[in-house]
Amino acid sequence: MNGIRRSAASRLPAAALTACLLGTGGSLAAAAPPPPSAVAEAGAWGDTKKWGDGLAVTVSKPVKFTPASFAVGHESKNQAVKWRIKVHNGTDEPFNGALMSVYVKSGDDGEGCSQIYDGKLGNGIEGSVSPGSSGTAEFAFDVPPGHLNKVDLEVRPQVDLDGRHWVGEVKDAVVARPR
Repeated sequence: MNGIRRSAASRLPAAALTACLLGTGGSLAAAAPPPPSAVAEAGAWGDTKKWGDGLAVTVSKPVKFTPASFAVGHESKNQAVKWRIKVHNGTDEPFNGALMSVYVKSGDDGEGCSQIYDGKLGNGIEGSVSPGSSGTAEFAFDVPPGHLNKVDLEVRPQVDLDGRHWVGEVKDAVVARPR
């Protein structure tokens, strides 16, 4: 029974879970996600997006590159694309980089793209980021050649925060020098 409770509790919004645990009778309606009109618009490459808790994320312009032969997640028919993602921690608590998720969808149908792991590329921000400091990592994804005209990169810094999106083309992205 405990496994079921934990599973159900993990799906509750944080405010509703807190209300349940504290017995305050908080309303689930108060913890509902904001209406679509209140959700932040997608940014362009290089833009910085902020969360209410003080976190800020900047996503660089995409760079095409050729992964090493030992890289995982790349198919030769696709284009490998990487982004440098910087998190600035404006909160009062350390930011755990392992909790950050990055996703890429491409093309008009928003098909998911595989993440590429190539050496340190794709490992994310290691450890934690102190309040007032920043952490940076590169993330790479495998984009089908016919989908380079529309790429949607989403960053979700923590499981309890909503994702923010950066949308654009990678067709004319800078090509990285071979290693």
